[in-house]
Amino acid sequence: MTTLLSARNLEWHAGGRTILGPLDLDVLQGECLAVVGPNGAGKTTLLRCLTGLLRPSRGELLFAGRSFATLSRRELARRIAYVPQIRPERVPLKVEEVVMLGRYPHLSPLQIAPRSSDFAAVEEALAVVGIEPLRARPIDELSGGERQAVYIAAALAQESEVLVLDEPTIHLDARHQHDLASLLLRLKQSAERTIVLATHDLNLSSLLGDRLLALAAGRALALGRPAEIVRSEVLEQLFQARFDIVRGGERPVTVLDLGA
Repeated sequence: MTTLLSARNLEWHAGGRTILGPLDLDVLQGECLAVVGPNGAGKTTLLRCLTGLLRPSRGELLFAGRSFATLSRRELARRIAYVPQIRPERVPLKVEEVVMLGRYPHLSPLQIAPRSSDFAAVEEALAVVGIEPLRARPIDELSGGERQAVYIAAALAQESEVLVLDEPTIHLDARHQHDLASLLLRLKQSAERTIVLATHDLNLSSLLGDRLLALAAGRALALGRPAEIVRSEVLEQLFQARFDIVRGGERPVTVLDLGA
């Protein structure tokens, strides 16, 4: 498979400490890479570096072989869409207006109004996510799961090659987790889009991930297929907790071991 996104000797420092790295990573075109690890492992920092929102303290990032240093912020945004974990509590916009914000990287400096192609991209994103009935609703009136769907629709309207999601199911109830996982499975089946997601949910990562990156203290502990990573010895080292593993071929399921 073709390498789409690469990190070479990547490091990010803050407060005199190394938060991430050194790390080498290749994200393959069309794959879903799930990043797993405990709090403080550097998952969000890695995603923010991969999207160009953080500049590495050391090392290099490349998109399709081109250094991020040669790409403008707008060019990166056309190629990589990011759905962060933390967003403003108050957003005084309607659903379709939020989704239209995803078209910003495609607007020219002299453009004063969206073009027909922008409206078409918004319509397509609303349809793919299945939230057309919500289009005129203020986003502040929506549930957490509905809001998450709106922000994913905005990312899809960006028409980027890579979709990066930070903890997409956090704070969602079981039904909305199911709905979101179903949506991500549909997106994953499209060879046109590459997905990178960070999650605490090991079962979600096993379900969606073609490969899993186990991140600990900012460094790669292990990288491989779900069946290679979702193993008792790897997870115990990663989370300092014991897990029971239910084997089901390439997509194992984990249960936290609460035995005495």
